[in-house]
Amino acid sequence: MRYSSLLLTSLLALPALHAQAPPLGLKEVVERFDAAQAQVQTLQCPFTLTLRRALLKTPTVTRGTLYLQGSDFVHFAFQAPEDLILHLTPKALLSYSPGAREGERLKIGIIRNANRKFLGLGQKLSYLAEYFQIGLGESKDVPGTYFLALIPRTLATRKRMQALNIWVDRETFLPRQVQWIERSGDTWLLDLGPLKLNQPLPAAVTGFKLPEGIAVRKGFSFFATRKK
Repeated sequence: MRYSSLLLTSLLALPALHAQAPPLGLKEVVERFDAAQAQVQTLQCPFTLTLRRALLKTPTVTRGTLYLQGSDFVHFAFQAPEDLILHLTPKALLSYSPGAREGERLKIGIIRNANRKFLGLGQKLSYLAEYFQIGLGESKDVPGTYFLALIPRTLATRKRMQALNIWVDRETFLPRQVQWIERSGDTWLLDLGPLKLNQPLPAAVTGFKLPEGIAVRKGFSFFATRKK
């Protein structure tokens, strides 16, 4: 949104100069993506999450609101009937079911569970390039985007996932869709709606903690098979 193109209207009015500008290369897309991410202190948007299990024919579709504060956290508040809140930080992954009064906590260390923090949200591609081989392609599924395919470099990440795909908006250079493909073949496709940037987030989000007195399990079963 801070990266709108400057149109030279007098030149574009000439029929001979109506050709589109050539697409950007990988280096330019990465640089513009990182620059756009650096400008985002907070983000809020509706989301649609489509979960496809390798052993099931019918996908599961859930919706809600996503909140992001830089690289501090990503917060997913799911709509009913889904009874779930996710709060993901570089140090821990938290899940909470308000109706069941149950929670989960998975601590993230420098090595232990480190590959669980790769969501491609709030993270610069230059950082992810240390762990993934990044390729630039085109996707007709999401018009007006650059398609980035990230293949794990490290053994620890390859044990968990096959790929991380990001569709980058050609105007804002912010994510439009993110897809995680687990080693099992299960896929999560996150579709982001209209973005609200750099506006105050609700206090219940920025100060989120698991309530005291609830049952808290060690682990994070969101990426495991969930029973409905």
